[in-house]
Amino acid sequence: MSNLSLTIINDDNQPYLPLPGSEGASFKVLKADEAANRVVMKFKFDAGTRLPRHVHHCRAVAYTIAGEWEYDEGGFSAGHVAYEEVGHEHTPWSHTGAELFLVFDSDSGLFLDNCLECGTILRMAMPFFKAYEGISADEAATIDPEDIVEIIAPETATS
Repeated sequence: MSNLSLTIINDDNQPYLPLPGSEGASFKVLKADEAANRVVMKFKFDAGTRLPRHVHHCRAVAYTIAGEWEYDEGGFSAGHVAYEEVGHEHTPWSHTGAELFLVFDSDSGLFLDNCLECGTILRMAMPFFKAYEGISADEAATIDPEDIVEIIAPETATS
């Protein structure tokens, strides 16, 4: 149900989808609001998952629904909240598994830079989140993440 001031989202039938570029991480985008540059989603860590180091181009609120996870500055368990400012950089992981509710707010429509070990950066902006908003696993299988993520190659040294 939706009107000008309220949207009710029931995600009971929306599956968690594998997060492209990460093993053991899954997500479901509940709302990708282009006008507000806001993304609302749920996220899961499988036990033993470590995400790539990433930099925030947005403010993020991460509420821990269940399980435990951590990053450089500390650990979180059910009921804990992480509030991250623009520019925050960290490497999240979970030994036991966790489920989170996330809200990203961006001034620019850019959200995260995932920094891969090879030096490549995967820049996640609104088109990435909008493509995954409320979709099924079958619909997700038709998405080529390279079409909706900016891939920034590592700098090469010049001779």
